[in-house]
Amino acid sequence: MPFTTMTIGELCVSPYNVRTNEADANAIAGMAESLLNRGQLYPLVVHPMPGTKGKKKQWGALAGGRRYRAFSMLITQGKLPADHPIDVIVRDITDEGELRELSLAENIVRRDLRDYEKYAAVAIAHAKGRSFQDIADTNGQTIEVIRQWNRLGNLEPTIFAALEAGQIGTRHAMAFGATSDHQMQLRAFDIFMQRGDRDQPHAPGIIRKLLKVGDSEQAKYLRFVGEKAYVDAGGRYELDLFADQAEERGCVRDEALLLQLADAKLTRQKDLLRLQVANHSPGRDLRFEAHPPRDANFGGPARDLEIVAGPAAAHPDDADRAEHIQNEMIELEKRAELLLADPALDQAAKDNAIATIDIDYDPLQAELAAIDTRRLLVLPAGDVMATLDIDQDGSLETRFWWASRKAKRAAEKPAEATRPVSAGPIAKPEAAAAMREMMPKPAPGGRAIDQSYGYGERQKADTAIREEHGLTADALQIMRSLRREVLRSVLLDAAEADDAVGRDYAIWSLLRFELAGGYGFEIGARRLSTGYEPSIEHSAAVLPHVERSIAGMRWRKELSDLHGHPSMSGDLVDAFRAFMAESEGWKLKAGAVLAGLLLERSLGAPGYQIPVHDLLADRTGLKDADIRAYVEPTEELVDLLPKAQRLALAQPHVDKMAFGTWGKLKAGELTAPVTRALRKAKDWVHPLMRFDRPPAPASAEMREAAE
Repeated sequence: MPFTTMTIGELCVSPYNVRTNEADANAIAGMAESLLNRGQLYPLVVHPMPGTKGKKKQWGALAGGRRYRAFSMLITQGKLPADHPIDVIVRDITDEGELRELSLAENIVRRDLRDYEKYAAVAIAHAKGRSFQDIADTNGQTIEVIRQWNRLGNLEPTIFAALEAGQIGTRHAMAFGATSDHQMQLRAFDIFMQRGDRDQPHAPGIIRKLLKVGDSEQAKYLRFVGEKAYVDAGGRYELDLFADQAEERGCVRDEALLLQLADAKLTRQKDLLRLQVANHSPGRDLRFEAHPPRDANFGGPARDLEIVAGPAAAHPDDADRAEHIQNEMIELEKRAELLLADPALDQAAKDNAIATIDIDYDPLQAELAAIDTRRLLVLPAGDVMATLDIDQDGSLETRFWWASRKAKRAAEKPAEATRPVSAGPIAKPEAAAAMREMMPKPAPGGRAIDQSYGYGERQKADTAIREEHGLTADALQIMRSLRREVLRSVLLDAAEADDAVGRDYAIWSLLRFELAGGYGFEIGARRLSTGYEPSIEHSAAVLPHVERSIAGMRWRKELSDLHGHPSMSGDLVDAFRAFMAESEGWKLKAGAVLAGLLLERSLGAPGYQIPVHDLLADRTGLKDADIRAYVEPTEELVDLLPKAQRLALAQPHVDKMAFGTWGKLKAGELTAPVTRALRKAKDWVHPLMRFDRPPAPASAEMREAAE
């Protein structure tokens, strides 16, 4: 770099100097005084200017533009002669990109260089051929920072001008720079500048929302279609360079194409499902609807109309081949893990080795998918429909539904049942007591639910449940409450189908208390008074789980409806008249509500089992699918279980290869995948929520003893 002197006539300000703010460039009075009194301390950095024919060659001040202006002012004022020597360093460079990069490097450490000047300099230097790495090395910045500055320097001109003028700040500019699409930027800018909250802390979030950056619906469809498939089809996806974790926030720039690809994939899935149904039931077509049937009583999907359906067992040859393929795939995965962990291999060698394994792995994966496709889809006869829902993680959930309750009843109508024969007149208390003495007594652990047998017995039952199922005390109470909500709901369902089982149970349990005595845990009911059990139901640990369940929502609505009925308020005589005037169907439901109020809480475990509840479940035709419809597995419920229990419950419903990685996850990381697996297993119900077969009827001798 030759050091020399030049006169003011040989110099000019370089057009490639990154300092463009006129106010900053012309603030030279203090610098001129310093040059006059102390002399020139730092040389100008100059480069040859493109010559013009017939004109004297000039040198542009790439660094030191303000010093040049200060010398010019002093000479114009006559304080220095026109031939005053000015120290310069000559850089024999003519490439514009390199010149701008050098100017940026000289000015970037100065406090008074404006941010937008840095952004523009990087953008122009890169546009003139300088790589991000070169610019980063020259200026002592990371390549990520230089990429960000380049994005800001390339903002749509109207937006960049607003940044220069101070109409928007850097944080706004970064939000607009989440995409490089000028049309999207300008469209969002025009809307944003009309808002009254531009200066609020949440303003950048508004801009990103206008740009659809990080849009959850777009992200869902992109995961469903697959980013590679989207890009291969010509789609563009842009990461937000200014996000804390850019991989979690991006912008789909071809939304119409993405939706088209998603629709095509859904159509292929529908065609496949129709084929599987037709192969099992020739001539039958499967109808698809956008939404499941709605429950008119409490809103939301009619969970009791969901059908537990799935593919039939694979052909034995396919099953054997699938097992062989899975074993081969596991071996290939193990080889890949060893290669990735080999410290002797560099990244390129690892990539080549994995690519070689993929040559064998990909066809096996495709063959396994083809085997699964050949399995027949078995659906019950009747008016059935299907819905396809894309989950947030991009997976596709297929669910099947009865089109209406009428269709479900018609398909599941049982054979005409034999009407139960009365065992005779109501027994006298003395005879009833004798009958109770002859009834088999439950084991001590079976009475743990009843406090009269002491806290110790309940503690034994709780310990056994904790050891087998891993439930804490709170989790146990939650399960009991949810199980009662299910039983309440099926009693209401029975009443809607003109079945009097709920009313009969309510009348029987009240009469049993008053006339024949009996323990609440045996009857499965309680007296309607405040006490320990109701307080647990409304505890902070239990109530949220009950309220978010479908059964809990159904129960609250029925109670609200009954509270609002004329029979429940006003003059007592008028209220009773209103009750008597109601239809038999309404009274059956009122009886079912009363039965629900009386119900104890039970579980399918020693110490909390109630045979009468098993009988009620059997009488109403309760199935696991009905329990699942009313109490779906939620992340909050799964969180109650220890890691080992989560893995044990989910394993039967998860692909072997996927499950192999779950053991390495922490308990908190397991919650979401386990919940998804259990939700997709439509017939899954926690063992404690199930009901057993009811005990056999009492013998003739026992009935005679009661007479």
